[in-house]
Amino acid sequence: MSMTLPQLQTIIQQAGGGAFALDYANDLLIKVNNVASHQVPVGYLTQFSQSRNAGDLRGRLLEINLVNYFATQNVPLGYEVKQGATSGDVDLLWKTCGADVFIEVKLLGQDQTTTQKIKEQLIEYGASVSHVDDDTSDVMRLQYTIIDKATLKKFEHPPVKNAINLIAIDVSELQLGNVDAADCVLATLGSARAKDYFGTACARDHVFGLFELEHESIHAEWVERINAKLAGKPHPRNYIHGVIFLFRDPKELAALSYDLKACIAWNTNLIPDALASAINVEFHKIIPCGW
Repeated sequence: MSMTLPQLQTIIQQAGGGAFALDYANDLLIKVNNVASHQVPVGYLTQFSQSRNAGDLRGRLLEINLVNYFATQNVPLGYEVKQGATSGDVDLLWKTCGADVFIEVKLLGQDQTTTQKIKEQLIEYGASVSHVDDDTSDVMRLQYTIIDKATLKKFEHPPVKNAINLIAIDVSELQLGNVDAADCVLATLGSARAKDYFGTACARDHVFGLFELEHESIHAEWVERINAKLAGKPHPRNYIHGVIFLFRDPKELAALSYDLKACIAWNTNLIPDALASAINVEFHKIIPCGW
């Protein structure tokens, strides 16, 4: 059943969206109705319709903006799919290259400390000026988020036969909007690979990538923090095949309809290069590459 513009405007307003957010309503309405007609389950848009705050609304809309790319090209998807005997559901299932590609979606917002500082500056001065003191703090946040989203309530360990497990994370708000593909490679594949792809300036020797296997003494503190986060649970590198990093345009928080670009960091411990390459090609036929 299609949604009307007044209905969508009401949803945006009840979640705290102001005039600037409403400017996106017409473009967003096209996407919402496009997604609603894409063989979604009954009630798929219910949680979106009941969003009660801006964070909840933006999280729901990330999936709508993402799914719209598949819907526009008539690429079938499964929604809220179970793996094996797990109790939870993975957001999306895309069948391609002879594999079942499971995709769990997450919007990773700006950290609360930075958000609060910006609000305080706006109240006091009418403007805000911020800089990033530690450009690896959000790399750790990325890794923690991957660990959290790789919950065994949704993904089986070891992986289900023929399954490719991917976590899709919108990183547009991190480091005041300055996170790029190099940071994403650093978080997953480590400093050496970031240097290989993007040059010495992108290397951070003490950072240990989440999909790396062997660490050195320089990584000890970083590895200790990751192990503390894992708290004895299986490591994602043993059952998560890769991470899709999403970059939206425009990045503004009030931008409810936006374009996406993406890059996939593959866990080559689990997936053969040929299969990863084949899925990559098919994926970027749907969503443009963000490298």
